[in-house]
Amino acid sequence: MKRLVIGLVAAALVSGCSGDPGDSGAQAVATPPAESAPAAVATEQRALVDRFVKTINAGDARGVGAMFAESARFDSVGRIYSGRAEIMDRFLVPEVIEAGGTYTLLDVTPGAGADRVVARYDFTTGSGGGERFTYDCAVADGAFTDCVGRYVG
Repeated sequence: MKRLVIGLVAAALVSGCSGDPGDSGAQAVATPPAESAPAAVATEQRALVDRFVKTINAGDARGVGAMFAESARFDSVGRIYSGRAEIMDRFLVPEVIEAGGTYTLLDVTPGAGADRVVARYDFTTGSGGGERFTYDCAVADGAFTDCVGRYVG
């Protein structure tokens, strides 16, 4: 047993004394790799989102409608609207524009595909209530073609 203890002490001394004379024996701390910067939102997608917020907050139903493709689809928390006319007539006009709602854009990030953009909003109802949600939309030829709206905390 005595030989085992002497051997371990000797091994520790040899390993502790090896290396550069100026080495304090401190371990180098590995620096984690830098995270890659998030992908940028395409300029035309960002411009469309910004224009949507400005136009809908101004109550311009015709202008908002022009931002949706004729065959666009909108899933608003499970309520599906098919086509520009239905999106406007059954959703955005009565529930936002006529209700006096206001969008505040919080951020815009790339969606799951190159054609998608995700915008996060605070929405203030005309009666003073509030909601936070995202619109995850596909964009083609300068128009929204497929949007999925979901509440977020």
